[in-house]
Amino acid sequence: MLDQPKNDDGKSAIADPALSPEARQVRAHEIIRDHVLISMAAGLIPAPGIDLGAALANQLALLARLTKLYGVPYSENLGKSVVGSLMASSGGTFAGGALSLTLVKFVPFIGTACGVIAMPTVLGAYTYALGKVFEAHFEDNGTLLTFNADRYRDLWHKMLKRGKTEAASMKDQAATAAPKAS
Repeated sequence: MLDQPKNDDGKSAIADPALSPEARQVRAHEIIRDHVLISMAAGLIPAPGIDLGAALANQLALLARLTKLYGVPYSENLGKSVVGSLMASSGGTFAGGALSLTLVKFVPFIGTACGVIAMPTVLGAYTYALGKVFEAHFEDNGTLLTFNADRYRDLWHKMLKRGKTEAASMKDQAATAAPKAS
């Protein structure tokens, strides 16, 4: 008898057979949305570098949740590796932009304000694109071990653009829903 694939925590990595493909996609969308919001909140952290660290931890948690949903074995080290390969395959321009925004937070007052204003959308867009790329990869029966960033480069760029729109929309919705100060 073959052993079932396991995650880092030793738990089985078998997908829930009760979920239809449509229900699984809906659940994947919910998971991605939740993690986009968390990444956007991380972008509000005024301390340079802490924002990126929090976003990376959140993105690894996103990967862990998606692998569980799709019954794919998860390893944090492998998760870090595939996130890094995806970032590298995109030419590093997006990562450079996020790094620039976190570094601008070192400038007192105006730099911090600019970074806190722009960073939520940037981190939200990256998290959205990451989630959508891995959703597509797992839908194609891929695993973290079989991930090829070059294969998903075009989808990555498309989802990054869509992610900027989605994150900006979420930011606007949050601002509208926030109680008005009297």
